[in-house]
Amino acid sequence: MQNLSIVLSTFNEEQNIAITINKLLTKECVKEIIIIDDDSKDRTIEILNTFNNPKINFKIRKNIKNFSTAFIDGLNLVKGDYILRFDLDMYNYIDYFIENFNKMNLQTDCLIFSRYVNNGKDERSKYRSLPSFLLNKACQLFLYKEIKDYTSCVIILKKNVLKDVFPKKTNYANFIIDFIFDLKRKNKNIKEIPFIQDKNTEYNSKSAPNLFKFIINGSFYLISILRCIYIKNLN
Repeated sequence: MQNLSIVLSTFNEEQNIAITINKLLTKECVKEIIIIDDDSKDRTIEILNTFNNPKINFKIRKNIKNFSTAFIDGLNLVKGDYILRFDLDMYNYIDYFIENFNKMNLQTDCLIFSRYVNNGKDERSKYRSLPSFLLNKACQLFLYKEIKDYTSCVIILKKNVLKDVFPKKTNYANFIIDFIFDLKRKNKNIKEIPFIQDKNTEYNSKSAPNLFKFIINGSFYLISILRCIYIKNLN
């Protein structure tokens, strides 16, 4: 498969942006790299402007900082048949992402890089890993038990499924719960493969250093779970 679009959301990613783009540009299957930046205040935009490659398409949003709408804006620009989304501090996994894309079954609509299947793991501190684990257990209990990782934002998606299931605008990264739930509800083919989330990925978090913000963002995930439970019970 040679038709992969990368959708990245950035805000103050000067430490990761160049190495991420350079790694992606070496991959033959990457058709385009779409970057939605929420008006970074560090050198992210300056670094982006140093690249002169037709595969790179970046958009700077002023006065907007929203995880879900950044992804949605990126999806609206996609030209490839498949879409890969990951966080920039995961650039060390790019080879693994691309390797699994190249092995991806044509029948698979969504590939989730999952921390909760065999050989998957969350190596972040208990402060980050335990809430994530409990949220996913709640999703399994109340939604569809077949899905192990509802909160992984590391996915490869077949573009044509967006005609039937499109991410909702939410307050934070909780959009992924609604999205995975809707994919499953619409009988899309979802596959999970193991992913080990490195401890270092929590250091770049925009929510972890602030306990109040962390709690508020956590409440958005709970709202998504309740919304999905309501929809499921209507059927």
